[in-house]
Amino acid sequence: MVKLFFGNRPIVLILLPAIIGLFGLLNYFFPHHIPENQVSLGFLGAIGSQTHWLCQGVAFSLIVINGVIINHIFNRHDFMERNSYLIALLYVVIMSFFHSFYFTSGASLAQTLLILMVVQLFKLNQNEDGRRAVFNAAFLFGLAASIHPILLAGIPFLFWMIWVVKPFSLRESALAIVGLGLPLMYAGVFGFFLEVDFVREGFSSSTRESYYYDRLALSFLVLCLILISLSPILKKIGTSTIRLKKLIRILLLFIVFSLVIALLDLFFFGHPEGLSLLVFPLMLILPYAFGIKTPRTSAVITYYLIFFIAVSKFFISFDLLGL
Repeated sequence: MVKLFFGNRPIVLILLPAIIGLFGLLNYFFPHHIPENQVSLGFLGAIGSQTHWLCQGVAFSLIVINGVIINHIFNRHDFMERNSYLIALLYVVIMSFFHSFYFTSGASLAQTLLILMVVQLFKLNQNEDGRRAVFNAAFLFGLAASIHPILLAGIPFLFWMIWVVKPFSLRESALAIVGLGLPLMYAGVFGFFLEVDFVREGFSSSTRESYYYDRLALSFLVLCLILISLSPILKKIGTSTIRLKKLIRILLLFIVFSLVIALLDLFFFGHPEGLSLLVFPLMLILPYAFGIKTPRTSAVITYYLIFFIAVSKFFISFDLLGL
């Protein structure tokens, strides 16, 4: 599987729906991630139920879209000397540990919007007019915060990421404030007329589902991949262009932003799902662990351990066993 996605063959992306469908079927016949009674959309309130087939279909579609976009970002901006489609595979398998993989929620929709936000940020160039990209990025962040309000704590990071590429500009900063405020304002008005409880609904847009041993095993293995990738990443940074170095700085800021949001969501609201925000930025780092010409054995073994746990969790409850 790794060798198939490792090469420069974009046709392999058509296998993503089949892999996602496999996890969907496993969760259907051997329930591990349980749907909730409603789809919480932050300041927009709650609609429907996660048991509806449409809720699950949208969730799977978002995973496909996210995987393809992240892979495009990696290849489009030359993070590596050669194209690879391993990024999409890694994203799908790692996201299968999270509730938002299987059911639509404010958190799952927000992740897609944040990925699109980074697409806009990566369009910025110091010597070009960036007003459109800045406005679009801020607007997408505002939309994400409207349906997953814990993200409001990350507003300073939004401006920080913009200023990494573009020096401070009063006009662009004003546009960013307008773009950020518009969706929040409309969401607030919408919620006010629908009498949404902003405290209860606004900060319950991710699940309380917790499988700590699953996540602990995943975190350990992902950390192993990060350690394996450190040397190649540092070598790449040392020889990369000024622009790529700025993009990597944006990526590092996004990682810190994701960690802050995940910790706030976990300790103040008891939502471990916030950790899924880290998956996106890590996908632009972990491929370095696999090398460039041929897949490195240590990284391949680590990937298959992740895949094994991702599948076996449907049959073995690691939390109940205390493993």
